[in-house]
Amino acid sequence: MRLPRLGFLAAVVASSVFAACSGGKSSSAPPVAGDDAGDDGGSGTSFTYAPATCKYTYSPPAVLGYTNVAPDDTGPVDPVMGAPVRVRVGLGGGTTMGQPGYPDPTTSAAFTWETAQQNNAAKVQMGTSATALSQVSAGYAWTLPPGLGTANTYFHEVHVCGLTPDTTYFYQVGGGPTGAEVWSATQSFTTMPATVPSGGITVGVFGDARDTVATWQAVHVRMKAAGVLMSLVDGDVVDIGSEETLYSQWLDEIWQYPSGSSTFLTLGQQYILPINGNHENDSPTSFANWAVPGDGPYAETYASFTVGSVHFTMIDDEQIAEANSSTEAQAQLQWVDQDLSAANADRAAHPFIVVMGHRGLFSTSLHSTDPDVLQARTSLAPLYDKYKVDLVINGHDHEYERTAPITTGSPPTSAPTVQAAGQGTIYVICAGAGADAYAVGTTSVPYRVTKTAFGSGTPYIGAYTLLQIAPAGLTLTAYGLVASGSSPQDDTVIDTVTLTPAQ
Repeated sequence: MRLPRLGFLAAVVASSVFAACSGGKSSSAPPVAGDDAGDDGGSGTSFTYAPATCKYTYSPPAVLGYTNVAPDDTGPVDPVMGAPVRVRVGLGGGTTMGQPGYPDPTTSAAFTWETAQQNNAAKVQMGTSATALSQVSAGYAWTLPPGLGTANTYFHEVHVCGLTPDTTYFYQVGGGPTGAEVWSATQSFTTMPATVPSGGITVGVFGDARDTVATWQAVHVRMKAAGVLMSLVDGDVVDIGSEETLYSQWLDEIWQYPSGSSTFLTLGQQYILPINGNHENDSPTSFANWAVPGDGPYAETYASFTVGSVHFTMIDDEQIAEANSSTEAQAQLQWVDQDLSAANADRAAHPFIVVMGHRGLFSTSLHSTDPDVLQARTSLAPLYDKYKVDLVINGHDHEYERTAPITTGSPPTSAPTVQAAGQGTIYVICAGAGADAYAVGTTSVPYRVTKTAFGSGTPYIGAYTLLQIAPAGLTLTAYGLVASGSSPQDDTVIDTVTLTPAQ
């Protein structure tokens, strides 16, 4: 059973709000309704979704407290209250590298959306032309019970596999009775290339948006301008992870372009995969809002997949940091060990390993000596040493910071050891997508290469990074976000580092 961290919410949230804060959303696979599926208020514990084109299944964990879990049907849909909103593109799949159903963003996608009224319409119709959406796939729907001060929220999700790599697909989501379906506007996204093209593949990485929605939006304007196909978020999208109205506000701001036109920004236009931070508090709301690979009681607290030459590992460090001896934390650490071992053995095909979690393991800012941060470092950093992880990207401390290649000290809570290029792991903190700024560390430490603050007294309102995956290398470029800009070319490059495959 997951032990929810009340932390900063303890004073304002009744314990009943978090009674179901255990286990993430599991990952998926043709619709099969269990005995309690439908509108009887069941928790969905016997429901399994098996997307017809995929090789994995998803059973919503009962601990999340979802109700009315049911497969797509042709029941009536109100054209206004049943209209899909905030459509997003994520990823499903298993968590064992090399096994059937392992996540593949070159050939699969998962679509999640909300409606203002309950219905079971859960279809996506798609194609390579906006006028020929002939490929139809079915999913499932569920109700998210109220979180902190909110009403029920009605979610729908469809997973699709068997797509063509590096291909733009147009799609609509919705469904309903034949001849009276209710569909979303047409959006489009592009699957990831199967091999790295000469121009490379751009992946956006950023996090900690929770205080200023305008900055969060500005970061996504940059993601759109940079031609990003996938964005990875290192936690703390909103301030209170159990508050659905915050997700609605934050996601509305990245769904359509801020000009107010009908042009879409990034939500539903590119893959967006977040991992939880401490402000998500592992709440059912945080898991409901995104499609991230995984299955089982702790699903969506860890996932991995490959893009081009990079193996990405994502780990929710909440329980590792706060309840390290719990069954969940130990299961997560065992998975990290297994996943990185498999990735390290696969270097010939994917020479780079990049890990993303929330807490800055080697921060020199505000949280650098917090007990939970040091516990996360003690548990995770030795595994990164063991499997020679190339790059770790974290958030939590609202700044930008990069270390030299380092290995963990002895004990891990002590200062790390600086290594030669290619002989250690580089740690980056990039937490500037809207969170209030922290001061950067002022003490000189030998393992810190660079640091940049944002906020009052600086030229920047935030920070973000772009990963350029090239045929022969991996380059991280960090940008100071300028309020008056609209693309990376308008912002300031505050750091860059290029990694090459080990010889």
